[in-house]
Amino acid sequence: MRALRALAILGVCGIGGWAGAALAQNRPPPMGPGVGHGMILQIGFRDNPEPKKPTAPVNNLRELSMALAACWSPPPVDTSREPLDLNFTISFKRSGELFGKPRVVIFAREVTDAERDRYHLAVAEAVTLCSQMPFTDSMGGAVAGRTFQIRLIDTRNRKQA
Repeated sequence: MRALRALAILGVCGIGGWAGAALAQNRPPPMGPGVGHGMILQIGFRDNPEPKKPTAPVNNLRELSMALAACWSPPPVDTSREPLDLNFTISFKRSGELFGKPRVVIFAREVTDAERDRYHLAVAEAVTLCSQMPFTDSMGGAVAGRTFQIRLIDTRNRKQA
């Protein structure tokens, strides 16, 4: 039992070290099947004046991304600055309830305190709206306890090539 606890502590410290290095390089921390048992979901977004709680059953990762995007209402865009992308982590129980609290991991550029507060509030509102995700039985079993890193990509003020 002590060995398992020591491995868990080492794993958390190792992941924290990777996350710190990623923050210093302005990149999201590495996540994936081999790192922290997490998974990245990328969601591009535009203005969403009427966020909606998901009602259709969520049976796969694409549907989970779409449900999260439907709950997300981003703060107003500041056209004088670059678009603001952010990453946050979230976990669900088998029932679709949140497992723990979501945490904003990283912003893709420097942010002011006011911007940070606006985006933290927007993430909290979206997660609250989506907090009882309507998972199918198989999806609930597949995602229960897993950590998802959600990458929100602001496409509202992006220059197209």
